[in-house]
Amino acid sequence: MAGVAVPILLFVAFRMLLLAVAVAAATAGGAKAALPADPLTASWAYQAANLPSAWEVTSGSPGVVIAIMDSGVDATHPDLAGAVDPGWNFVDENADTTDLVGHGTAVAGIAAARSNGLGAVGACWSCRIMPLRVLRPEGFALKATMARALDYAVAHGVAVVNMSLYGESLNGVLHDAIHRAREAGVIVVAAAGNEFSTVPEYPAAYPDTFSVAATVESGELANYSSRGEWVKFAAPACMPTTVLGGGFGVGCGTSGSTPVVAGIVALLRAHAPYASVSQIETALEQTAHAVAGVRFGSVDAFAALEALGQPPPRLEPSIEGFPGIGSTLTASSGIWSGAGIQVDYRWERCRQGGCEPAAGGRTYVVQAVDGGAQLRVVLTAPGVGTATSVPTALVLAPPHSESRPSISGRPVAGATLKGSPGSWSGTGLAFTYSWIRCRASCWSGKTVGHRLSYKLRPADRGSRIEFVVNASNELDVVRAASGLTRRIR
Repeated sequence: MAGVAVPILLFVAFRMLLLAVAVAAATAGGAKAALPADPLTASWAYQAANLPSAWEVTSGSPGVVIAIMDSGVDATHPDLAGAVDPGWNFVDENADTTDLVGHGTAVAGIAAARSNGLGAVGACWSCRIMPLRVLRPEGFALKATMARALDYAVAHGVAVVNMSLYGESLNGVLHDAIHRAREAGVIVVAAAGNEFSTVPEYPAAYPDTFSVAATVESGELANYSSRGEWVKFAAPACMPTTVLGGGFGVGCGTSGSTPVVAGIVALLRAHAPYASVSQIETALEQTAHAVAGVRFGSVDAFAALEALGQPPPRLEPSIEGFPGIGSTLTASSGIWSGAGIQVDYRWERCRQGGCEPAAGGRTYVVQAVDGGAQLRVVLTAPGVGTATSVPTALVLAPPHSESRPSISGRPVAGATLKGSPGSWSGTGLAFTYSWIRCRASCWSGKTVGHRLSYKLRPADRGSRIEFVVNASNELDVVRAASGLTRRIR
């Protein structure tokens, strides 16, 4: 189904699913590398992405898991059997990730179908699949559900997340989850959509994703593919794949091109487990073949592997979260958790006089003692070294009156009273002042001034005066009041 612009919803990005195997077996002449024995690998699409040459370098690794965020996956399909790890059903909140639609099974086959002499092969046919069911029976997914699924994938060590889903509406929760994934070394690959339009579709248009358009055999964009500067990459639109019932067919559209890129990214991750997301993205960018309508071009799996090489691990610490008292901050190393690097996290509290240890662990709950300080995390990994994050903004502490305001001066008309705000604790405080003329009650009194001093007037005679201070910051507004003067004479 083509994507539809509905707030907070995402729709699948398959243009069509052809069940005729004969179509999938269209031959691409002049293969430059040996193909697996699976009968449908003669498709032009494999050569278009230069996958056969890439497979001479690596076919992936069982330790590299591709999460398929979709309608579920048929784990009993003969070309996926043994390749599917336990996942989660975020629609029904259970472990049943059975695919009743077929979309997720087709996507999974393009990414990682086995090389076993049956049907076709996935781009990363030695990698594994984790099904995350987010697609509802009505054919759409909630973006908030996708954000939860993405956090789950990161927490369970996946390397790549495939999202063959799209919609026009933005969602801050999903955007933030994608950013957290990238900081943790997990790559999100998303379909640009099938709208024949330059209108951005999400999550593909978020800058932290690897967005994917669809190409046809000529190398040009498919006429239905979404396009524009917001789309980074393109890949073959129609790939042989797995379908429900144990058969094979062709998955077309950006739902088909996206798992091609997800599989290639998984190849890169298997070959270079220590590479950062930026290094992998750069390798794909620099080796892509120009295609009108996308920013970088059509991916070349083999060239990207050569360009990436096998960089050593490098710590790139970052902190996610709001630095407010009671909030939880999360640190990331920038190294994919599956790389096997043991990272030690040390939180430090920094003031003008220097930094002191605060706690250990990847997460940190901001304490009252952190108010007015900045927090940073120091990472250490054996054989890699030590790296320190950029400090957070100042930790905001709410306003708190340590000593109440006071008034000095003679309570006589014509005299000037001076107000003292008292002492306050808190971060980034702003103050406002009020002088209240109180007769029966100060709550029903009249405000007569707004400065630190107030010149008494004849109208004040017989009343008592109160000085009120309001202290505020982004967290709270707190009121404190002085004692009352004697009655004004």
